[in-house]
Amino acid sequence: MNLISKKDLLAVTGISYGQLYRWKRERLIPEEWFLKQSAYTGQETFFPREQILSRIKSILDLKDIYSLEELAKILSPESSVEKISLGDLTEVEEINKELLEVLPEVFGEDQFEFFEVALSIAISQAAERLGLSGEAAKNLLKKSAAAALKHKTVTIFCTIFTVGEEYHTVFTPNSVAMSFDNEVELKEELALSEITDKIKMKYKHLFIK
Repeated sequence: MNLISKKDLLAVTGISYGQLYRWKRERLIPEEWFLKQSAYTGQETFFPREQILSRIKSILDLKDIYSLEELAKILSPESSVEKISLGDLTEVEEINKELLEVLPEVFGEDQFEFFEVALSIAISQAAERLGLSGEAAKNLLKKSAAAALKHKTVTIFCTIFTVGEEYHTVFTPNSVAMSFDNEVELKEELALSEITDKIKMKYKHLFIK
C-alpha cells in the first residue's frame, strides 16, 4: 500500500493541521490510519494514501450538507445497522448475484453484519476486475471470510495474490509492505474502508441506524 506523509497530505488536500486533527477527534478519520514511522527528520506521521484521500474528499464534499456529527454517523463503522437481511441486500448492485446466493452458506445465516457485506462487495468487485468466473469468486469469498472474520472490522486491508492458479487473500490491520517470493503474484490491494464510505452514502436507508 502506498503511504502519504502528513505534510504532503495537507499540501495535496488544502486542509489545515487543525482540521485534520479535529476530524480525527470527531471520528471522521480512524485513529489507526495515523501511522508513526521513522524518517530522516525523525518520527513522522504517514497515512494509507488512497484511503485518506478518499475519506477527505468525502468529508469535503459532504461537510456543507451534513454536520460533523451527522458525517461521523455516516462514516463511522459503529453507526451501521446491526444486521441486514438477504432480501435487502438484493438492492446492493455492487454484490455479484452469484455471490449473493452463497452468503448464507459462507456466513452461516441469512442476516448479515455490515462488515460481512463490505467483505462481500470487496471480493465481488475484485473478482470482476480480475476476470474470475462465478465459481472462482465464490471460492475466494469462502476462503477470505474465515480469515477476515478474525478481525471483524472494516478498517482492515486485504491483499489478493495467486500461487500458481490458486487465488488467496491476507488481511492486515494496517497498511504494510509485504514481500513475496517469486512463486507468488500480487493481484489486488484493497481497503474495506474505501468501500464502506461509498456504500453507506449510496444506501443510507439500509446501512445507517
